[in-house]
Amino acid sequence: MREDVERWEAKYQAANPDPQLRTDPLLSCHLADLHSAGSALDLASGSCHSSVFLAQQGYDVLAVDCSATGLAIGRRLAQREQTTIKTLAADLDEMTLDTEAYDLVVCFRYLNRALFSGMKTALKPGGLLFFKTFNAHHLVSSPKFNPAYVLHPGELSQSFNDMEMIDLNDGGDPKITQSWIVARRW
Repeated sequence: MREDVERWEAKYQAANPDPQLRTDPLLSCHLADLHSAGSALDLASGSCHSSVFLAQQGYDVLAVDCSATGLAIGRRLAQREQTTIKTLAADLDEMTLDTEAYDLVVCFRYLNRALFSGMKTALKPGGLLFFKTFNAHHLVSSPKFNPAYVLHPGELSQSFNDMEMIDLNDGGDPKITQSWIVARRW
């Protein structure tokens, strides 16, 4: 994991230290599903764009990432956007998520299948999960991308079949290089 941390630290050290807020379209599209209150967990938050957006919607957000530099960018972004977030630098390969602690869990562009179960149990009953990352079709345009970090067609519906599906793109269309799920815990 140390190698991953160093790679992400280097990426964020070279990044714009004062970026404009960018919201993932999946969150924007499902704004009506957000309760505008409660606790939210943003896993692999990077520079915290989703965290800041969710804080603006009224959530108490914890942003977790391995990069302290990315999280520092996120705190500055939150301050500039006149909101607050909590941050935690942590190794997601070793982190245990609290049970029934969050009304909302989000994770974008990060795949750690070992976290799937924890993401579900971290949700309070009725809580929402937003998950989106690259699928196998991404390898066509980016053949050097590590195939261990792409979803396979049908993987999300199988992995989250014990949740109420709200929105799902499970890799069936070869023109779409990301898969996503929006689901509610029963």
